[in-house]
Amino acid sequence: MSSERALALLRHAPIFQGAQEPDLLPLAELGRFSVLSRGQHLFQAGQAVESLYVVALGSVRVYRLSRGGRRELTLHVEGPRQVVAGVAAFQSRAVYPAHAQALQSPTEVLALPVDAVREAVFHTPALAQAVIAYFARRQAELLGRLDSLVFSELGERLAAYLLEHSAAPHALPTNSELAALLGTVPELISRKLGEFYRLGWIVLERAGAAHRAGQRRGGTGPAGRRHAKRGGALRKTPAPCPLFSPVLL
Repeated sequence: MSSERALALLRHAPIFQGAQEPDLLPLAELGRFSVLSRGQHLFQAGQAVESLYVVALGSVRVYRLSRGGRRELTLHVEGPRQVVAGVAAFQSRAVYPAHAQALQSPTEVLALPVDAVREAVFHTPALAQAVIAYFARRQAELLGRLDSLVFSELGERLAAYLLEHSAAPHALPTNSELAALLGTVPELISRKLGEFYRLGWIVLERAGAAHRAGQRRGGTGPAGRRHAKRGGALRKTPAPCPLFSPVLL
């Protein structure tokens, strides 16, 4: 049963997009699931790379610390079907370049032995093609994020983050985590969220919260609106860990 779950996860993981089931089956049989609690580390910077991790449930934050250890910089947050620290897994005698920490309870990950992953990818053309295409997409995403940090205002970056995660409910990071992710400070994140609320882009409800983040195109009437409203709660403190779900206009 575990190998069947692992195979289903790998088939839908973007890093293996286009790969055939027979090529993924040996990796699925070697995979092991593990569950993390919120705040628990998957690995620490400097540890030897032994596994390639694929998120099955929840989310994982990858971050680095400043030299003095007083500041954190969130590099990215990975949700279901995404890999964590994938580049390091393909480097010889590599160590993890950053810390990885669970953002939700529970967070479940699939660990694949890194030597087996390298062997399979290096000797299977379909897997190699899928992995190369995946890293090319990630590089484009990184350049897009850099462009956003340099040329976009905070409000644009925050709205873009909400839109990017609008497909399904997911854990909303704390203001500190959002600030690190968007290249600002928690106070400005709090101020912008308050501004979104006053503008009607964030709708608070007794049972939870729904977000309206997006650009109005051609008017604000009902036509053209797509509602994806689900339960959850807007969180500004580390616990509990709720969900948010935007309503696109």
